[in-house]
Amino acid sequence: MKPCRFKEANTTYGPPTGFTESQVATIPAFHYQMKGGPCDGVDMVAVAWQPDAEDLARLNAGGPVYLCCIGGLPAHFLATEPPPA
Repeated sequence: MKPCRFKEANTTYGPPTGFTESQVATIPAFHYQMKGGPCDGVDMVAVAWQPDAEDLARLNAGGPVYLCCIGGLPAHFLATEPPPA
């Protein structure tokens, strides 16, 4: 899968210091601060990934999706729709 652009994206994240584009790809993202509720004031970032034919074949055969998050917090949401604008 590759990161892909989506209309709600309002920022782009590049490789962290010490990494190259070939190691960590630049990715479009939607970044906003949560408002209200128990997560009030928390920054949230959403990114989109586009599967290719090989990815789809693996998924359709029941293969898993792995998600690795850098920064100490696990992923909290799985969405099939873009984030709210």
